[in-house]
Amino acid sequence: MRKWHLQLIGTMLLIILLAGCGGTGEGSKTERNSDAVGENASTSVEDAGDAFPKTISHAKGEAVIESRPETVAVLYFPYAEHLFAIDEASLVGGVVGLTSMQNFPVYDPFLADGEIVDLGNEANLEKIVALNPDVIIASEMDENIYDQLEKIAETIVIPMSENWQETIVQVAAVVGEEDGAQQYIERFNEQLGDIAAVMEQTGEKGKAALFMMTWGKGFNYYSGIRMKNYYEEIGFEKYDQLEDYGEISLEGVSELNPDYIFLGEDFTESAELKLQELEENSVWNQLTAVKDGNVFIVDTEMMGPLAMGQSKGLEIIEHILMETE
Repeated sequence: MRKWHLQLIGTMLLIILLAGCGGTGEGSKTERNSDAVGENASTSVEDAGDAFPKTISHAKGEAVIESRPETVAVLYFPYAEHLFAIDEASLVGGVVGLTSMQNFPVYDPFLADGEIVDLGNEANLEKIVALNPDVIIASEMDENIYDQLEKIAETIVIPMSENWQETIVQVAAVVGEEDGAQQYIERFNEQLGDIAAVMEQTGEKGKAALFMMTWGKGFNYYSGIRMKNYYEEIGFEKYDQLEDYGEISLEGVSELNPDYIFLGEDFTESAELKLQELEENSVWNQLTAVKDGNVFIVDTEMMGPLAMGQSKGLEIIEHILMETE
């Protein structure tokens, strides 16, 4: 099994991710943004500022934002991820679920300086008040405290979705960066097309892949809409008999016998099944993916529904394909 997120492409992948997604992890959040976008940063801010005041239509009605926000409280951490992706990390003042973000290495460059305030695992109103945000971005999970949030700052409620290309535009609109979100989507879709072409050229298109992580005594697999890019777009074969996600035993994996296995490390460290045990298991060692050397240990954000994790996943697959040429 190969640890692609650490040994083989660690430094190269980090450079690519930061170039494509913004941020460096050094200095202040403002420095992270300015380093990532260079001389275009000031122009982008000026252009975004010209968009205000603006009216935002959202799940609870309409809100008028008078000027470009400088501090945003984010009550659903994927929306902070969206701002990271479009080079607007400096606007993220606090996040609900910050500890969850810390489980995923792709966000390390944006969290390393510790400047983003932890607003609790659930929205802590006292911490939000202390942050004094210009705007709050929430999800439908926060509707029960919406009236209280509105007394703190204009609150935009954006429904959750496993299609990040929908929500990233809505989040970007709050800070006047719709163009930045659209450019990110276009780059991502171009990346998809390029990798799909390499899949075709290398003869890997149509080979079966299983995306999973250790869980309990077996695995959790992922096969739903969040995996569409890996299956429908670039061309791995999926297993129609699988649900969107679920648990599967080693024996179940053996019955599927995939050509490729992308195995996410258990960041919860609660799984009874350990990777070292698999290496000594006769059933595991008879799998086609294992015998062909096509088992890759990856960071679990590759299997998530968010922009930066999926972009990271595409980079990993691209480097794997480069080795097969």
